[in-house]
Amino acid sequence: MAIHSICLVRDEVDIIEHTLRHAATWSNHIYVHDNGSTDGTWELVLRLARELPQVVPYRRDAVPFDDALRREAFGHFAGSAATGDWWCRLDADEVYIDDPRRFLDRIAPCFDTVWSASFQYYLTDLDIERYREDPSRYGDDIPIEQRCRFYVNNWSEVRFFRRHRALRWERGPLPAPLRRSYPQRIRLKHYQYRSPQRAEKRFAVRAAAMQRNVFTHELRTDWASSILAPPDQRGGGGGWAPRRWTERVLPAASLMADDGERYEIEEAMLPPIRDLNPTPLHRARAALSRGRPTAPAARRIDGFVHRSLAGNAPPATS
Repeated sequence: MAIHSICLVRDEVDIIEHTLRHAATWSNHIYVHDNGSTDGTWELVLRLARELPQVVPYRRDAVPFDDALRREAFGHFAGSAATGDWWCRLDADEVYIDDPRRFLDRIAPCFDTVWSASFQYYLTDLDIERYREDPSRYGDDIPIEQRCRFYVNNWSEVRFFRRHRALRWERGPLPAPLRRSYPQRIRLKHYQYRSPQRAEKRFAVRAAAMQRNVFTHELRTDWASSILAPPDQRGGGGGWAPRRWTERVLPAASLMADDGERYEIEEAMLPPIRDLNPTPLHRARAALSRGRPTAPAARRIDGFVHRSLAGNAPPATS
C-alpha cells in the first residue's frame, strides 16, 4: 500500500517545512502545487525535495485558489498509483496526530473514504496580552507548538480516498465514485491562525477568493459564536472579510489548552460522516447492518462491495 499526498500551498514559508517533514514520515509521495507564493515557499519546497525523496515539486503557477486544483496533480500522477493505494488531501498547515499509515493499514477493503477530525488552533485573548508584551514570541522561528496553544475540535471533511478502477476525477474537490466511508475519523492539528502576522497574511492572500464566495467560513458576523457552535448552527458567509488578527480572537477559557496528550474527538461539533456516492448495493448493506445481519451474510456483502469497487463484480442476475 502506497500513500500519495496532494498539497496545495501559497505563502506558507513559515510552516511548510514542518508539514512536509512530518508528512514524509508516512507518505510515499507528496505532490506540491504552489499557486502563487511570493515569500520563498516554492524555493523552500525545492530545497526540501533535494533532501526528502518523498517531496515532488509538481507545479508553480499564479492561479486563483480552487479546491479542484488538486485534480490536476491527481491526473498527472494517477498512473503511478496502484489499485488499493490511498490518496491524501494534505493542507500546507496541518500535522497528523494519528499515524496515517498505521490508521489506513487496518481499514477493510470495502471502505474507500476517510474523514478527518480537525483540531483547529485559534488566537485568543491571552495571545493579545502575550503579543503586546513581546511580539517576538510569535516569530516565524518560534516552534509552532509554542505559538499555537488553544484549540477546538470543530471540523471534519474527507482527507483520504482509496483508488479503485472506477475512480475518476473530472470536476469538483473530490473524485468519484467514493462509495463507503470508514466510521472512524483520523485526527490532525490544523494551524491556520498560527501567529498575528500569519493570520493577517492569510486574510490578505484570501481576500480576492472571499469575494468569489470561496473560503466563506472566514466570513462570519459573530466569530466566537459561529466557531464554538454545533455545525448546524454555524451558518457561513454573510459576514465581512477580516483584515486585522484581533478581529478573529476567541476567549481562551472557551477552548482546550494543548497539553500534548489529550485530543478527544467531539462528535457533536463535527459534520456527520456520510457515504458520498452510495449505490443501491451500499444502501442495502447499510440497511442490513442496521438490522444486524449474520456475520457470514455481512462478509458476503462486503466481498461483493469490494469486488464492485475493484471493477470485478459478477454480472447481476434476475
